[in-house]
Amino acid sequence: MRILLLISVVFFIGSQAFAQSKHDLIYLSEEPKEVKVKEIGQSNIKYTYPDEEVVYSINKFLVSKVEFESGRVENFKSPLKPVNNLTDAKDVYLTFNPDEVTGLYNLGNLFSKATGVTTLSSINKVNNRALEKLKYEATMMGANAVYIGNQYQRGNQYGNEYTPGNSTQTSYSGMAFSNKKLNLDEIEEMLKTQQLTPFQKVVLKRNGWSPKTFDKPSFTDSGESIALDIEKITRSEDAIFVTIPSLRAKSNKLKVVSYQEDSITLMERDDNGITNYLLLTENHPFIRNIRENINN
Repeated sequence: MRILLLISVVFFIGSQAFAQSKHDLIYLSEEPKEVKVKEIGQSNIKYTYPDEEVVYSINKFLVSKVEFESGRVENFKSPLKPVNNLTDAKDVYLTFNPDEVTGLYNLGNLFSKATGVTTLSSINKVNNRALEKLKYEATMMGANAVYIGNQYQRGNQYGNEYTPGNSTQTSYSGMAFSNKKLNLDEIEEMLKTQQLTPFQKVVLKRNGWSPKTFDKPSFTDSGESIALDIEKITRSEDAIFVTIPSLRAKSNKLKVVSYQEDSITLMERDDNGITNYLLLTENHPFIRNIRENINN
């Protein structure tokens, strides 16, 4: 009897110790984080680490779910969607709330402006065009979220015989963000080992209406794919830049803004606008299909 009682006491103590060691779990894209959730707010989650008092905060957009010590699970749906090319530009998330971009990766400032053609131009249409351009520029920077810090809007101003009229104008300025951090090691390995072929050049002028796409010659007359020679790879703490003279870019350093298994996108920006260069690897379906057709 005493033995059974002793076993029961040991089991009870062990169960209590196990229960006390259990904590809340915050699920991030990388791995779960063991914490004690203190508060779930509108834009962030506040928590402490086990046996610590310091309170930390994390953007809710970066959390897929919270599994509480009690066993209850609370799921979160982030409005941030993958944005890989211009067809995804509509999915760029716009916000006026700075809390919603806290903890995301800052990719730099951006600016968009749209002006009506005449003094009869629709204010709403011009405003929508400015927002659309803002999303295009964010996409070309490798971002999927934009914090709008400033908005300016002017209505149609009708002139007279002494004063010229002005059509409606809207401009936005803000910061571009992404919830995904580029893997610089993978990018550098790709640049050093893969043969890259030019495919497209995309240009968005500051005063333009929308991006313009120009096809780049990918093959020689003899059917050989054009391989680009990378003169220099420069790596900083959070970005990689390349120098490719044959692209004839205005800048000597083009920033890598996105990449897939079979493609990589470079960017250059100045006061006149933003330009992307899409390069394909030998494993891209377009390159493979063209080569097969030539060989057949």
